[in-house]
Amino acid sequence: MGGLTSAVAAQATPPTTADSAAARRLHAVQVTEPRAPAVVGGATAVVMQTGKLRGSPAPLLNHVLRESPFVHVRQNSRGETELSVRGSDSRQATILLDGVPMSLGWDHRADPSLIPMTGAEQLVIVRGLGSVLGGPNALGGTISISQGPLSTPAGTRAAWAGVGVDRATAFVLSLGADRTVAARSGTVTMRAGVSHRDRDGFALPGGATDPTSREGLRTNSDLRETDAFASARWKDPRGRFVGLTATGFSAERGVAPEEHLSAPRLWRYPDSKRAVIGLAAGTGPFTTRLGTGALELSSGLNAGHARVESFTDRTYRTVNGRELGDERTTSARALLTHSLPRGASLGVSWTRADVRYIETLAPAAGVRYRQILTSTAAEVALPVGAHTSVSLGAAFDGANAPESGGRESAPAPFDDLGWRAGLTHELSDAWRLSASTSSRARFPSLRELYSGALNRFRPNPDLKPETLLGIEGGVTYRGALGDIPQATVQMTAFRHHLSDAVVRITLSDPTRFMRVNRDAIESLGLEGLLGLTFGNVRDQSVTLDGDFSVQRITIRDQTALSAERHSENNPELRGSATLGFPLAYGMRGFGSARHAGVQYCLNVETGAEVNLAATTVTDLSLERSFSLARGVFRSLRALVAADNVANTTAFDQCGLAQPGRTLRVMLSLR
Repeated sequence: MGGLTSAVAAQATPPTTADSAAARRLHAVQVTEPRAPAVVGGATAVVMQTGKLRGSPAPLLNHVLRESPFVHVRQNSRGETELSVRGSDSRQATILLDGVPMSLGWDHRADPSLIPMTGAEQLVIVRGLGSVLGGPNALGGTISISQGPLSTPAGTRAAWAGVGVDRATAFVLSLGADRTVAARSGTVTMRAGVSHRDRDGFALPGGATDPTSREGLRTNSDLRETDAFASARWKDPRGRFVGLTATGFSAERGVAPEEHLSAPRLWRYPDSKRAVIGLAAGTGPFTTRLGTGALELSSGLNAGHARVESFTDRTYRTVNGRELGDERTTSARALLTHSLPRGASLGVSWTRADVRYIETLAPAAGVRYRQILTSTAAEVALPVGAHTSVSLGAAFDGANAPESGGRESAPAPFDDLGWRAGLTHELSDAWRLSASTSSRARFPSLRELYSGALNRFRPNPDLKPETLLGIEGGVTYRGALGDIPQATVQMTAFRHHLSDAVVRITLSDPTRFMRVNRDAIESLGLEGLLGLTFGNVRDQSVTLDGDFSVQRITIRDQTALSAERHSENNPELRGSATLGFPLAYGMRGFGSARHAGVQYCLNVETGAEVNLAATTVTDLSLERSFSLARGVFRSLRALVAADNVANTTAFDQCGLAQPGRTLRVMLSLR
């Protein structure tokens, strides 16, 4: 498991290090609502329960993140989903699946629209750097996915099933089960599940342009994907454990064309496959002369294959270009935690990732690339008085590319020293103050250095690392608020400065793109999270959940004095609000609104900046839960939803509209 995952787990379970007073001072996060605020090492976080979301019985990660606060999610012209946290680029966000890094690879980012959440129970989102122990290239936010409970009592068994359909003939089916049995003075918990998604396309909103739309569906927006996972974990009363997790998917999908361009990408992914395997083992607590320690060892394999095809026209019948990519990333990690005198604790980690990629541009033969990333880090937590904890950490990161596709110009090895400091202070059982500051570099990916992207990019092996300096301070409250029995509030102010930012420029004769280190990007803002429950009985109460993010993003072109421009595809005002209320016959209704302020994008054909107006999208849903007295399942949840009720035309970026009005029905058994 990653350093972040371990840090969050310390909030949800008793610490394995007996004398770790700092760990004990982290309150348990009892998540009874879809999302709850938390603090990790002085950095603010949000914990989400995927089973309580209303999006899909088997969501993909991008669906979950669109329901999460503070993470800006959009689809790009390649059909991939990109993430932005506090004005960052998607390559600065780290995604961990049961501790295996999904975002270390050919492109140093993972596509959330292909990461299945089948079997995932919990999602933890840290917007800054919550720990230096999480490995290389972790600097601008971490998303940690847990596949399920670490252990349950022997004899426990459960199952789940879900089905969903919508008016656009999309279909989703998910099945799974888990069981815990006694074995060798401990217990073994086994989980397995499978999901299938089939979508002919998503609904075209009323104000969007699409000359080749058929039956109200966006051109080339279809998806067919099947995924499965299985895991087993042995744990004994002393805390020793061995766990194995395997998950994978196979998908075919289209890429909707950008409608503002005369010559958009006309692409399809007829074949995308990925398998992720993680193996972890731990000693449980052991005693030394200094106190109590624990050692965890883990390794992971993240292997994928993708085929991209480009077409001559919007009929998508004649292929004029084909690219094959075979990727394999192996990772290894060791994490030692140990108590220190006077309630302090120490964490030391070592991480290594080996990225291998074969790029084949038909009819030429494939070329090989390889990159090795390493990180050695240490972090100490120090109690200061009864209610304050300080954490200090440093990491030495390195990267080199021993194989560069046969090119003579390969980058020299990179290395960088990163650091962070965090502070948490408890004013009371309900109020907590937090602050942190950190600096860390991100090394360029193989794709940024070498990819031609079907002759749309010119490679640049001279790219340098970009470095992020982040500062934040926040306050978190959980408890009663006047006459409101349950309230959660989190407010966070932040400032990020990214130097040597990697940006895309346009070249002429012929027209090509190229990535260069040119800009400094600064973001300054305020984030807020609110959750109110009016009433003591959850099903009969009125709930109000909301969040907002206000940020000013400044991009300074370092090649021109005082030159500034807008950040692309990054609205400076975003927010959402959801009202839940009881209805007759045990039903609950929900109404939500999602607002995105003005954003800007660049027309790559004309070089002109395009202003996209602010939009607000509203959703309505109705659900009811039934208790089942007998059988494998204990409850049935039924939901009817209308997404984008007003059929508002909202854009992810220029020419790429979000889905229009969509009616959905979902049934879930647990």
